Amino acid sequence: MNQFDDPTGNIKNYKWGLFYANKADRRVFVPKRMGFGYTLNFANPYATAGFILFLLVIFGQLLFR
Repeated sequence: MNQFDDPTGNIKNYKWGLFYANKADRRVFVPKRMGFGYTLNFANPYATAGFILFLLVIFGQLLFR
């Protein structure tokens, strides 16, 4: 896959310019558009569920100390 075939480079796949969401891309983790590392594909239900679970754990720890 070259840079022109990679859906992460298309700005239309980003919501508000920040959140990658592409239903045609089945990957949970996708390379970041700029810089190093990976980001979540929020159109993938596993990524969304994992992110919500992560937030619940963080807020649960803050609320129930």
